[in-house]
Amino acid sequence: MVRKTVLRSLAVSVAATCGLLAGVAPAHAVVGGDVIRHDSIQNLVIAKDIAAYNAGRGSNCAIWNWDGGNASNWVNPGGNCTTASMNGRTYSWTVFGDTDAFTLQFEDYWLNMHGTWHRIGANVYTKIYDVENADCYRESDGVNCYVSWA
Repeated sequence: MVRKTVLRSLAVSVAATCGLLAGVAPAHAVVGGDVIRHDSIQNLVIAKDIAAYNAGRGSNCAIWNWDGGNASNWVNPGGNCTTASMNGRTYSWTVFGDTDAFTLQFEDYWLNMHGTWHRIGANVYTKIYDVENADCYRESDGVNCYVSWA
């Protein structure tokens, strides 16, 4: 009788734990400020530590929407960011813990920023906030990136 009660109690504990774990996110879920690369897109580059001035960092990130969102507000000071290629990676968080902007290095891309379309030139960055994710796909008209709330 005691053994049966202990086993039943253990089964309830395991079931409860599994139920709780089902609602827990992985160590780093894609929750915001991430770029997700689909269809093995080449030349997708991400940036972090961006500044509106030449901060002496190794890369130049020309950003068309410095204030974020759909507003055109250019920043192009040179030496204002740290960049890395996403080639071979699906999620930007596997490269940088914090992604601030993204671009396609050698080709123009279409950008859907919360429902509004923009045509962005090659090597021009789009800024994203921590509450946004960008999913980029190769489609019939080129690469399309969709920025949405995380």
